[in-house]
Parts: sequence; C-alpha cells; structure tokens
Amino acid sequence: MTAHPAHGQLGYLQLPTRDLGRSIAFYEAVFGWTGEPQHGSFHAPGLGGQWSTDLAPATGAGPVLWLCVDDLHPALSRVVAHGGRVHGRPRLDQGARWLAEVDDPDGTRLGLVAPVRTARAQPLLAVRDVEVSSAWYQRVLGLVSDHGGPEYERLLADGVLVLQLHRHDVTHHHGPVVAEPDAPLGNGVLVWFGEVTDFDGVVERAAAAGAPVVRPPHRNPPEGGGNGPSHREIWFRDPDGYTVVVGSPDGEVWE
Repeated sequence: MTAHPAHGQLGYLQLPTRDLGRSIAFYEAVFGWTGEPQHGSFHAPGLGGQWSTDLAPATGAGPVLWLCVDDLHPALSRVVAHGGRVHGRPRLDQGARWLAEVDDPDGTRLGLVAPVRTARAQPLLAVRDVEVSSAWYQRVLGLVSDHGGPEYERLLADGVLVLQLHRHDVTHHHGPVVAEPDAPLGNGVLVWFGEVTDFDGVVERAAAAGAPVVRPPHRNPPEGGGNGPSHREIWFRDPDGYTVVVGSPDGEVWE
C-alpha cells in the first residue's frame, strides 16, 4: 500500500488461521489473493493484511466479510476443493447479485458476492465420440476441458463455458439429445466462434487436423464491400460433420 487509506476506509485485515499454508492456498484459489508464507501476509485488491495464529476463528459469529467473485459456480467449487464449506444454496438478492455464505478451512464465515448475468449461449452438440471430438476442439481452437469422459464434456475458452459435447446415444436423466438417432449428425448446424485472435493459427491447425474446408479464409464483407464486421472467417467441418465457423476479431481487417 503506497498511500495511507482514507479516513474510515478498511486499511488492514487480520484473519485467523491454524494452518498458514492451507489458508494461503484457499484464499489464492478462491479470491486470487497473493500470500507470503514467510510472514503470513497477503495482498488483496485494494487491501493488505496478515493471517494470524493468535486469533480464534470466527465460526458462525462476529463480523462477516463479503468478498466479490467473478463467477458463482467456479468460486463455490474452489471453496470446497480447498477445504472450505458452502452453507446452503446461494440466494438472489433483489435480482442484482448472488449471495452465498461459506466457511474458510478454519471455519471463519465469509460471504461471496457474484454478479447476475444475462443469458449466454452454451451450445451442446450430439457427437459420436465425445473424447475424440473434445481432443479435436482442444487442438484446433485451444479450448480447455472442464469435465472429460466418454459421455459428456464441457469446453472452456478463457475460463468461460462455450461448448458442450454429448454422446448421441446416451440418454442420461433427460432422455435422448437427438430426435432421430439414425439421422446424420451436423446437418444444418453452424457452430460459430468469434473474436478469435489466433485466426491464422486456427487455419493452420484445422489443416493439420484434416478438417474439410467448406469456405476458405475470406473477408466479411468482401474487399471493397465496406466495413460491416470487417473480420476474416473460415468455415470447416468437425469430426461429426458440424460446420465450424471461426471469425477473427471484428475490425481486424478494417478498410
């Protein structure tokens, strides 16, 4: 902290701990804090502090710190994975934010505040071989597996779910994902990925993977056609015949 905080501002925080290493791992994973094991100190956004073995954990009593997180489900998952506990279901606060109460590994009660989001596309494709398709999308587009397995897959881009894969003949609890199990997969469906900075790399990796090209790299709109989205596109097919469209960032080929 380079300047003295304003009068009345929270300027330093001490948190109880029984295990410094465990506390550092928890707060780094859940909130992105930076812990320093030699002195037990930490740096958080706009705040510094220290873990102390001289303080008793505030288990269900005392003030509650409400800390902001970017996404609700990943934060709750990291709480549990790093020795914490989630208390009940999150609640929607006046339609403006999600609130959830958790304990850190020592039992100190914390509050999580997550933003409310509008609808986000999370397409699910019925595929013949989930693991083959997952490896293909990871190789060509650089997506990251968030589930794995032969029946279902979640694929992330920059930590955000952008694609789901489901084996076409597995019903799970929701029944079949295709209305006609014997019909060809991929017909009439375009899976669109925009704002892809590594456009040229995708073109190279798609060629190396042997992906059939539907429309080679081209400008949208064509040269001399004005500036519309002014990006490049390539259309090719994935292993199940779905047409995959990859677009460079809008404005990348401005005229």
